[in-house]
Amino acid sequence: MNQRELEHHLQELFDGRLEGQAFENLQQALRDDPTAREAYREYLHLHHALEFRTKGVDRLNVIPMESVVERRQRRTMRNAGLAAVALLVLGALVMALVASHQPNPTLTFNTAPGTEISISHSGKGEDAPEGMVLEPGSRLKVITGTVELEFSSGVRGIVRGPADLTLQREDLLELTNGTVWFEVPKKAIGFKVNTPDLTLTDLGTEFGIISEPNFLDEVHVFDGKVEINNRNGLKKTELLNAGHARFAGPDGRWEKTTLRRDHFLDKLPTKIIEPALISTEESSGSQLAYEDDVSDSDLLHSLTPVTTGWNLANNANPKELTDGIHGAGFDQVPGDLVQGAWTTVGATAEYHLGKGSKGLGYDITSIQSIADWNGAGFGNQAWTVEVRPVGGDYRILHTVNYHPLSSQPLDGGGATKVVLTDKSGVLAGGIESIKFTAGHVAGSVGNAFVWREIDVFGTPTKRTP
Repeated sequence: MNQRELEHHLQELFDGRLEGQAFENLQQALRDDPTAREAYREYLHLHHALEFRTKGVDRLNVIPMESVVERRQRRTMRNAGLAAVALLVLGALVMALVASHQPNPTLTFNTAPGTEISISHSGKGEDAPEGMVLEPGSRLKVITGTVELEFSSGVRGIVRGPADLTLQREDLLELTNGTVWFEVPKKAIGFKVNTPDLTLTDLGTEFGIISEPNFLDEVHVFDGKVEINNRNGLKKTELLNAGHARFAGPDGRWEKTTLRRDHFLDKLPTKIIEPALISTEESSGSQLAYEDDVSDSDLLHSLTPVTTGWNLANNANPKELTDGIHGAGFDQVPGDLVQGAWTTVGATAEYHLGKGSKGLGYDITSIQSIADWNGAGFGNQAWTVEVRPVGGDYRILHTVNYHPLSSQPLDGGGATKVVLTDKSGVLAGGIESIKFTAGHVAGSVGNAFVWREIDVFGTPTKRTP
C-alpha cells in the first residue's frame, strides 16, 4: 500500500466509511508497517483534536492536514540526510583506517645543500612515487653533492656524487657508479649491492663501496663482515672481515688494498662543500704536443719510486716518470722503445720527498701529468694521487679520470695533460711522501695508458701546518 492509498483509507476510517476488503487491507498494513502505524497515530491525534475544537477547545494546537503531511515529509528527508551524513562519516573512517595501514615507502632520501639529482620511476602516472621516495624500479642519479638513503629495513647509506643507482627491491641495490657508505642493522642481514665488478652480500656490518667507470671497484669493511663475489673472470668469492679492503681484479680474483675510511662520509653535510682543488685538463691529436712542458727541477726529479704492478715490456719503466724527459715516439730511440711508463690497472709509484729543511715536510703547490701514444687509447689517463704528511697516514688528494681520445687502434693517437692546483695556492701542506695509482682507462688496450711524466712542484714547509 502506497502513501497516498494509506492516507485515503485512514481518512475514510475516521469518517466511518471504510468497509470490506479496504478495511482488511488497512488492518494488514497497520500490522506489518511501522510507518503506517505512525500515520494512524497522527490521524487519531488529529481526530481527537478536532473533536475538542468543535467544543471550543484548541488544546493541542491542531494544524491542517496538509501541514501534517508536509511535516512527515520533512521528517523523512531529515532522516535521509542523517543517514547520508552517517555514511560519509563511516566512509571517512574507513579511508583513514586504510591510510593508517598503508606500508611505509621502501626507501626515502635526503640531500645535502647544493646537491643536484634526477629521479625516474618504473611506475607511471598515479603509480609513480611522489616526493623523495624510491620504490623498486626507481633510479636515482646524483649529479653533484651528497644524498642520505633511509631504507624501511633500517639500512642507511651516504652517497657521494657523481653516482647512479637503481633500487631493485628492498634488499637489493644496483650501483652503476658512485662512492657509498652503508650501515646495516642485524634485522636487515642479507642486504645486497651489485656493481659492474662485484656482488656484495652483507652479514650485519658497516662497509663502503667505490665504483667508478675507469677504476676497479673496491670494498672497505669497517665493522662486521661481508661476502663479496667477483662478477668477472674466475668469479672468486671471499668472506671479508672488518679492517680489510679489496678491489676486484680484472681476472676475477680479489686484490688487497689499504682500508680507507677517509674515502667515505657517514653523515650528511649541513652546508655546501666547495672543492678548492682545480683540475685543468688539455688534450691534443698530436702525440708530442706537450713534450716541452716536462720539468727537470720539480720535487720528484731523479727520485726513485717504490713501485708495484707496472708493465715493463719494450723497456717501459716507471723510473722514467720523473726523469725530466718526455720521450719520443715508439721505437725512435734504440734500446728504449717506449720511453715512458706503461701502466696496468692498480700499478703504484710511491715517492719519499723527505722532511725538508725544518723537518716539517713539503708544501705541494701543483701536480702535472702527461700521457701520450700513437694509438690504442694509450694517450688518455686515469689515476689517483695520495699524500702522507710527516708522522701521518695517506689520504686521497684527487682522482683523475680523463680520456677524451679515441680508443680505436688506428685513430686513437694523441696526448693529454692534467694540472692540479688549489685556490689557496697549496694543494697539501707538511707532506713527506706522495703516491700515484694508475686507474682503468675505458676501451684502451688492457685498460692501460703510457705515462710520460709526473711533475710535483712545491717548497719545504716553513711552519707547522
